[in-house]
Amino acid sequence: MHHSRSEGKTATRPGGGELKTLGSRFRPPRMLFTAIDRPFPLSKIRDGLARQIVVVHAPSGFGKTALLKAGYEAVTSGSDYFQSLFDGGVGHCGWITLDPAHTRPAELLADLCLALGIRAPQPPASLRELFDIVADRESGAILFIDELDIASSPDVQAFLDGFFLGAPDNLRIVCASQQKLPLPLARLRVRGLVTEINAVDLAFSRNEIRSLFPRNINTGDVANFVRATRGWPALTQIALGVMESGGADERDRLLAGEHPDLFRHIDEAILRLLSPALRRMLCVTSILEEFPLELASHLSGTDLQADDLRLLEDMSPLIEKSQTGAAWYRLHPIVRKCLTIELAGDPQTDEATLHSIAAIWFAERGFLERAVSHAARAGNFSLAAQTIRQAGGVNLFIRAGHTVLEHLIDDLPAGVIHESPSLSLCYVLVLAKKGHIKAARERMEAIKQGRALHGDEFLTIEASTLDHIDGLVDIYEDLHLDDAQILHLERMASGFSPQSTWELGWIYNHLCIAYTRRGNLDLARLSALKALAYYREEKTAYAQIFMLIHLGLVNTLAGNFSAALTFCREAQDLIQSAQWTDVNLEAICRVATADVLYLQGEIALVERSLGEAVNAVVQGEGWVDIYSRMFSLLARSRLRLSGLDTAMAAIDKAEEVAVERALPRLKIAADIMRVDIFSKTGLIESAVLLAERLVSSLRDPELGRFWTWREESDFLVAQARLLKAQGRPAEGLANLEIVMARSRANGSGYHLLAAEILATVAAWNDGRHAQALEYFQLAIARARSHEVTQLFEDEGLEFSTVVRAIVRRFGLKVFSADAVDFIGRIIGQGEKSVFGKPVDNGRRIKGPLAGGKSLLSQREQQVLLCLHEGKSNKEIARALGLSEPTVKFHLKNVFSKLGVSRRAMALAVSAKLNLR
Repeated sequence: MHHSRSEGKTATRPGGGELKTLGSRFRPPRMLFTAIDRPFPLSKIRDGLARQIVVVHAPSGFGKTALLKAGYEAVTSGSDYFQSLFDGGVGHCGWITLDPAHTRPAELLADLCLALGIRAPQPPASLRELFDIVADRESGAILFIDELDIASSPDVQAFLDGFFLGAPDNLRIVCASQQKLPLPLARLRVRGLVTEINAVDLAFSRNEIRSLFPRNINTGDVANFVRATRGWPALTQIALGVMESGGADERDRLLAGEHPDLFRHIDEAILRLLSPALRRMLCVTSILEEFPLELASHLSGTDLQADDLRLLEDMSPLIEKSQTGAAWYRLHPIVRKCLTIELAGDPQTDEATLHSIAAIWFAERGFLERAVSHAARAGNFSLAAQTIRQAGGVNLFIRAGHTVLEHLIDDLPAGVIHESPSLSLCYVLVLAKKGHIKAARERMEAIKQGRALHGDEFLTIEASTLDHIDGLVDIYEDLHLDDAQILHLERMASGFSPQSTWELGWIYNHLCIAYTRRGNLDLARLSALKALAYYREEKTAYAQIFMLIHLGLVNTLAGNFSAALTFCREAQDLIQSAQWTDVNLEAICRVATADVLYLQGEIALVERSLGEAVNAVVQGEGWVDIYSRMFSLLARSRLRLSGLDTAMAAIDKAEEVAVERALPRLKIAADIMRVDIFSKTGLIESAVLLAERLVSSLRDPELGRFWTWREESDFLVAQARLLKAQGRPAEGLANLEIVMARSRANGSGYHLLAAEILATVAAWNDGRHAQALEYFQLAIARARSHEVTQLFEDEGLEFSTVVRAIVRRFGLKVFSADAVDFIGRIIGQGEKSVFGKPVDNGRRIKGPLAGGKSLLSQREQQVLLCLHEGKSNKEIARALGLSEPTVKFHLKNVFSKLGVSRRAMALAVSAKLNLR
């Protein structure tokens, strides 16, 4: 560190020399728990110091002091980054932890002088004098202030205002507090001097918690713990301690966020700081997912004082604002659990009464979904039924989402459900979404036939609502999605005004699925976009998520893989913010996302993600396209990672679901998967027998109606692979040409790409070399911009051999430099690369093919490099320790692969392709 003119010596580090005599408040505290390096919040401190002031604000247990200590140690380590903040470097780095003794400005001024290393004979009597001394230094000073909110007298607050506003440029400050202090942050923000770090920045991410937890904790348990704790660092630290000493039962309670040690910490560190009135208010509101302050006061029978209201603002994210309204709040999941336990132990409070009061309050103000929920939980089923009728029946629950709907229905007795058409329709939805399709259809027909029995309540249910639920059951049954149904839906859409956003939303939702099933992908995509727009007007997150998932699936089929991934990511974000408790919805989104990730080569991630999603999708909502994609991706990824047996297990599960849900199309898709995998693994006889059975199924009038364009295209591709394996490439190519023609017509870029890749091999094996080159060039052009590599790699060694033969015959000159780069990656994925490794003469080969095995052998690359250096054949031979005839042999191969006949052309082509 640099010397300061006022001190005349280098500042000492904590723990040694002069600073040790100042006491513990002037150095960071000793901390036994060091979790992990956290580059993100530390980078925010670095960036903030480049301005001037960093303010860290978060409730207890979020690692404020640990972050300040990490920043202090980074500065005192002599990092060039911090030295570069000042022209004269960092001359002094100080620390001070405030305490309640700082009740007068003079006391705080004296301690700040010590923390800043000011040892003047006459100590400064004012802030202005202190600033003059610091400003007079040639080097800069950085001061860390912990527990800034401890000193809170009005005089000290005024002093701190002056300290932050008047600090000279060569004094940078990092401070931390639990409460938001009345510092002049607005004026500092205007001047661009302040950086703020909050609890969201300090919370551990899922990956950080995963790295801290023992390896035997599975990903699902980590996700549950993150969901319960929201990354609260103190709870993670407690969890690690319990895991070291506790048994399996304790660990399970911990991962579920229900361990008493977690509750004890919350009680000691958070709840005991609250006033009795605020604690009581939060305790009774623990029955609510989220609450307005007006209802909180109504339930607790008390009004909050100004100090309590300020404290509410300070406690985010333990008590945080919700998106419902300006004065609405929600409790952190574990804080809520802790308060729920406290409420249950209060003999003077009856929870059913609280639910009933909340139900009436919500109903009076039009929050009908909430009113029904609390009425049911209070056992007031007449109020629940009345509220449903007031809400317009089942429409309320169609918008609410599967988890909400299922929860509400589970809370109601069967007799109440069966007596109400609205509730019966809700029950139909729950049955369908749980996979009990036959029971849902039977109950739906019974409701239609019993119209006269239900009187006026049935008349309140609009025909469009019945159509909507009928259509949903059709989707789950995979029925009635033909041209007649499409025409019916189109006529319905034309009959609604643009203001009927909900009705138009679900109609276009159904049209998207019907068009996808029929193979009109352009109209499917357009319908999905229309539905999404209408649902956004309705502000229904649940419905929006489904349309984003559909857009992901349709765009994947259309070959717009990058766009598909974008829609899936948007759906994931919306799930995390609005539907994070809906495990089934998250699992469906994973399937759509995995579709693209597999194509981009993320096989291990796909296998792990779908392995975790299978049970949720099988036990919850799903439809044929989702099941087909999920099990196909799972089988293909397992085949690559762990072999045939585990792949077959995935297909067996697909057949099991097909039988349980009576979905013949899924059974057909599973058989096609088997043919494809049998052909890839050399089980030709099994593949032939199954293929013959599928052909019979397709020709059968009864079974053939369950085939769609997707099954037909998938089967033609799988059959082409089988025919190629049987030595009948011309017949296989005929299949693939049908797929390619159909795919060009309906816009299926996915099937077109798959067919072109396989057609490359089939055409080459059939002696149609120019046609093989054409197919290969088309496939590369289609896949390269989206980084789709896996379909090429799935074809294995035979495909790599054919590509090398194409290169030898036509030369690399027929491809662009980017295409050559892509070819190198797709034909050698997983093989050990020769690039970046020293060769015999110590040179390093460079080139765009470093991701995989080169199209040129290692020796050919060496010869080409020598060629670019202007060496003759004799000089090349001497440099590489070869004979001249051997050099000529390698040159001939290089010329052949580049598609040239002379040295000059070889140099030009290899330079163009960045191969030198």
